[in-house]
Amino acid sequence: MPGKWDWLMESLKDKGLRTKYSLIFKFIGKKISGADDITKCALCPNMCRHACPVSIVDGKETTSPAGKARIALFINKKVIDLNLDNIYPLYMCLSCDACTQWCPFEFSVADLIRPLKEEAVKKGLIPNEIRDVFDKLESSGNIYGRRIKEPSENKRGNVLFLRGCEIIENFPELADKSIALLKKLGYEPFTLENEKCCGMPAYNLGNIDLFKKLAKENAKIINSLNVSLVITSCPSCAYAYRVLYKKFGINLKPKVLHITEALRENLKEKLVAHESLEVTYHDPCKLAISLNEPDLLRSILEKIEGVSVKAPRRHGKNTFCCGYGGSAISRLNPKLANEIAKERISELKEEANVIITACPTCKKALSKVNSDITVLDIIEFLNQFI
Repeated sequence: MPGKWDWLMESLKDKGLRTKYSLIFKFIGKKISGADDITKCALCPNMCRHACPVSIVDGKETTSPAGKARIALFINKKVIDLNLDNIYPLYMCLSCDACTQWCPFEFSVADLIRPLKEEAVKKGLIPNEIRDVFDKLESSGNIYGRRIKEPSENKRGNVLFLRGCEIIENFPELADKSIALLKKLGYEPFTLENEKCCGMPAYNLGNIDLFKKLAKENAKIINSLNVSLVITSCPSCAYAYRVLYKKFGINLKPKVLHITEALRENLKEKLVAHESLEVTYHDPCKLAISLNEPDLLRSILEKIEGVSVKAPRRHGKNTFCCGYGGSAISRLNPKLANEIAKERISELKEEANVIITACPTCKKALSKVNSDITVLDIIEFLNQFI
């Protein structure tokens, strides 16, 4: 796969040595003055377009990375109005940060356009589907609008396992398997009686006040438990607890791990499969890119003797989002979300018919669009061997 600097080097190949060094220094050193980040992104010839799942599948200029930046810039400059029609393309972002891997400035388009979403929220200029998410988070602390109550026999242990909205709503059996696996690894996990959303959907959709409210409530509860470790099966939750809370000055005392990170710390010996298997894997964006763990899922799978691990073309930090990231597209344009999932499945199927991932949202998205393949969370897969 070509590198993100190849286009720059190609454009400079006929320049003199002094000119090359001067331009490269200014470019890499971010010393091009006179323009803010959103302007630089808007003026870019879409160098990350080939990596953006939305752009690849949707094919529209307005939903390409630089296209979204241009719309945001035009709104900022009062060239076009901030209204529902103009803000809509900005929601066509998966927040996967595939763009950062190819941007010379390492810009995240999701971060650049988020202030416009925040302004839209404050002015009430948001689609009903987004308003519905906020209402559910406000009323129940859960994106599905349900208050979660655990049975009274839920016991305290030394490790808090936070399931996340997706597992609670759609994969409760995955929570049971995760707890069982953590016990096999020597942990004493327990869950919260009334677990709330980490706040990531509110953050993605531009409701920063609601995000901070949920984050503060969660931090207060978690810090009161006097545990030293929190483990979650959702990469987005892990990113929110570990990175975003700190960014907003919200202190979470325990160490936070995604469950694959806990597995890395405890799976010291090779496992043995009962029969020869061929699998491929789907790296979740938030695990591979945002948490900077591009090789973790594959390294765990490679610990299982008898399992042939086939890497898809797009993996690690060049992974391809399942289509349901970012909290918006699956709600505003489910057809597009499913087409992105199909694009990913078609690539994965070239390697194997058993797909392993490490995110409940990815499991839901990939399973939904193709019944001919098997999509398993890493926990489901490992429970066979431990």
